[in-house]
Amino acid sequence: MSAAKQTGGKAGGSASGVGLPDDIGYAEALDELEEILGELEGDDLDVDVLAERVRRAGDLIAVCRARILRAGDDVAAIVAELEAANPDDADEVD
Repeated sequence: MSAAKQTGGKAGGSASGVGLPDDIGYAEALDELEEILGELEGDDLDVDVLAERVRRAGDLIAVCRARILRAGDDVAAIVAELEAANPDDADEVD
């Protein structure tokens, strides 16, 4: 296993100190989560790396949740703007 993979797989860091780059996207985080899941399901994961990979997975899950919440907020804001711009159309949506 490579040193990068053992330490979390991605280069860079974030201001939060969890070792994730600030610009990691949802798809990238999800891909890495799937990779970690595959490692955890396999027989060749070094027990010394197990806790680190689980911690990394927790950080990635937090990133995914934050992205989903932000997307939900963005969609709600866009819908509110559209409804405010076209108040007559808002009645038809309900």
